[in-house]
Amino acid sequence: MSFEITNRVPGVSDKDVAAMTAEAQDGYDLAETVAEPNPHFQRLQLVPDDLLEAIDERARRDGQSPDAVVRQALATYLHTA
Repeated sequence: MSFEITNRVPGVSDKDVAAMTAEAQDGYDLAETVAEPNPHFQRLQLVPDDLLEAIDERARRDGQSPDAVVRQALATYLHTA
């Protein structure tokens, strides 16, 4: 795979860039912007339901995040497997 660094974007002309720059420099009224919830904010569940409570309990007991508990468990498993 090769990459090329360029100062152009296909399909975007210098006139388009100038118009976008002017629009950005004029500023945007964010007061009228409708807030949208972040679809990634919810807890992504990649482990079975029956393990969630055990992971959360271990995290509380060890003073770690649930993510850290899962990482450590996987690292230990992969190292000994």
